[in-house]
Amino acid sequence: MDNSSTTAPPSHRLGDIAYERILEALFSRQVEFGSFISQAELVKVTGLGVGPVRDALKLLEADGILFIHPRSGIEVVRPSTELARSTFQFRTIIERFAVRQFTRTVSLRALDDVIALHEQMLGNVAKLAVDHDFIDDLVEVENRFHLPICAALANTIVDSAYGRLQLLSKIVKMTTPVTGRTAEISINEHLDVLRACKDRDPDRAEAAMVRHLNNALQRTLGLV
Repeated sequence: MDNSSTTAPPSHRLGDIAYERILEALFSRQVEFGSFISQAELVKVTGLGVGPVRDALKLLEADGILFIHPRSGIEVVRPSTELARSTFQFRTIIERFAVRQFTRTVSLRALDDVIALHEQMLGNVAKLAVDHDFIDDLVEVENRFHLPICAALANTIVDSAYGRLQLLSKIVKMTTPVTGRTAEISINEHLDVLRACKDRDPDRAEAAMVRHLNNALQRTLGLV
């Protein structure tokens, strides 16, 4: 029986693995953001062949994570003020409208669950050391807040774009540790949005979301 129509070619699967391994190398700082690196070096980093690495590079370039220069190598994106501003501007364009739809459609039970998660995290933040970097602790809170809001638009193009924005947001945030104080502020800003959603007030929810993203940009840039 011919399974060629249902089984992806191995090179495609290996390309996905190479993509994930390159991202892991970047976020673990094995490969530095802002650096130039060769394809041969990425073959060593991933432990995979040239073909899968080339497939991964195409995806990473499309995501805005790196730029391929034919004569000078592969340039990894550098966390910068311009990148931060562009990323948060695009997120604001999407999320201010998404939260209006979310406010109209989300169930009260789902809201209660995510509000409880935020309140639990506030308690956890208070127990950890002042100099603790909270960026990893907030991953679930961030995902449980932002992803369902964007998903409320039921738009596959938006979903694809937002996936890239998540990666870029993670990159620009790497330069600024998340302290207990900033974690607390961010969680409370989420709660402002969620409580407006629970009151079925899209205007208030939109205003709270815009305020949160503007403040998050300022925190990322170290301005507050």
